[in-house]
Amino acid sequence: MAAGSPFDLVLAAEVRASRIEGHLAADPVIAAQWRSEAAVAEAAASIGLEDLRLSETDLLVRVSENPETHADVRAIEDALSVLRFLRAPGDPANEPLSVLDRIARLSARAETYEPLPEVDDEMVQVFARCRGRAPLLEAIRASAHYAALTERRSPVAERLVFAAAEHLSRSRVLGGASRSRHMDDPLRGLGGRVDASWVILPSLALTRMRFRIWSPLNPKAVQELLQGIGGILDQELGRVITIRAWREKAAMAARGKSRRSRLPDAVDAFGIEPVMTSQALADRLGITQRGAIKLLGELVEQGLLVEMTRRRSARIWATPGLAALLGRRAEPAGRAAPAAGIAARGSPGLPQAGQSRAGEARRIKEENKAAVERALADFDAVLEQVDGILGKRGG
Repeated sequence: MAAGSPFDLVLAAEVRASRIEGHLAADPVIAAQWRSEAAVAEAAASIGLEDLRLSETDLLVRVSENPETHADVRAIEDALSVLRFLRAPGDPANEPLSVLDRIARLSARAETYEPLPEVDDEMVQVFARCRGRAPLLEAIRASAHYAALTERRSPVAERLVFAAAEHLSRSRVLGGASRSRHMDDPLRGLGGRVDASWVILPSLALTRMRFRIWSPLNPKAVQELLQGIGGILDQELGRVITIRAWREKAAMAARGKSRRSRLPDAVDAFGIEPVMTSQALADRLGITQRGAIKLLGELVEQGLLVEMTRRRSARIWATPGLAALLGRRAEPAGRAAPAAGIAARGSPGLPQAGQSRAGEARRIKEENKAAVERALADFDAVLEQVDGILGKRGG
């Protein structure tokens, strides 16, 4: 096939994703830290695609109960909902109805979107072709199928279906998606353990460096998405390497400590949960909060942690990578396209300036069903090519 064809782009992106996936599979600490950081960035970018200005820092400000923010509170709450989903997408293979119901609930902005249709037997089939053959392509196909069934009412929901589908495809290789339940997270998505298998970050691929269209049913938009994914995965590999350096520094700090020291245990705890309060650390280690604060001070002195907030009611510590992400100031207005720019790039499924809701509904309903079927057939044709190369049939 010609260079730059959709198949070549999928293959190139899968190779990059596999490199990252290999690092994550080999070390649960690197996996936990990378996905914690990546999920924060992806959640903010996904909501930002809807022309809602916010930064990762706004999430920390909201969680720490600091009222001194001028950001869109509803947008921040939406981003936190997306973040919680990314950290634990659930089990789309065995509980697709539950996963899709959750997506519909957390992605709905009543004042912006029409309600999503109820999940039915046809909709749960969006995950049916996620067999682990080509996770990226299967995720795009699932989001395209969902987009057609929901008439493009919620691009945020479509991207969550993408994440759930990729999570399912990659987890099949590991024996299936986890169905474990974790303790409540007082940090509302910033903390706790990550229970996910995804690697690809579609919203970042669409927004970093320049804006691209999210439209999984549009061949040109899908091609641009694939190009963006290739670039973002190259950058994320650098993040993985940085986390590995933290891992090595943390291991050195733990060496030589007496058997009674709990510092190695604190290092292990932050390796899996890279942002915590002193009470959370105390609970994890079974020690007093005063003892936890002493350990946190030692880790800060050694450059392994950063204290993010110094408020008495909400003191939060994080690993340097996550701290840099959450502590970054909101970027200048040029980071997000103005409303006219969003309309120009055709944010699908949303009423744009000068369009009535009824007119938008007519435009959506006029989408050619045959074109949708051809788009899904194109995805299946490429999957057949993947099957031929890998020598696999039927998953």
